[in-house]
Amino acid sequence: MGEVTKIYLSKVKKEPRVEVKEGMFLEDFGLEGDAYSGIGATKQVTVFFDEGRKSLSEEPFPGLCFKRFLETLRISGIKADDLKLDTELQVGEAVFIVSKPRKKCYPECKIIQDGRRCALSLDVRFCRVLQTGTIRKGDSVKIIR
Repeated sequence: MGEVTKIYLSKVKKEPRVEVKEGMFLEDFGLEGDAYSGIGATKQVTVFFDEGRKSLSEEPFPGLCFKRFLETLRISGIKADDLKLDTELQVGEAVFIVSKPRKKCYPECKIIQDGRRCALSLDVRFCRVLQTGTIRKGDSVKIIR
């Protein structure tokens, strides 16, 4: 079982996300009030793992996306490889389904040019919301299907 360690909200696209203690995640929409959520979108919620975020901070040459990328939810205690396409998760009161299992990398990124793998491509999962519910920092995360 995993745990929600951070929740981020962005009221305006391209503005920095801010950490919040809880959020209402709406079915087939995403985080209420978040500029990156939307009806029918494949990437309603972006999930990143604590381990992946930590590895970004240890990277000697920051990748192209490091500064501008920030997740909706950060979690710990679950392996990224266990969240494949169509995996369902209970996160707090909400239910998600993994709709895209990896973040795209760009060929102009130094990490890719050096032939290395970036934590953003390995440890990011995009999800759709299947069931509305409140999620709070510290809530449990478990794979249900």
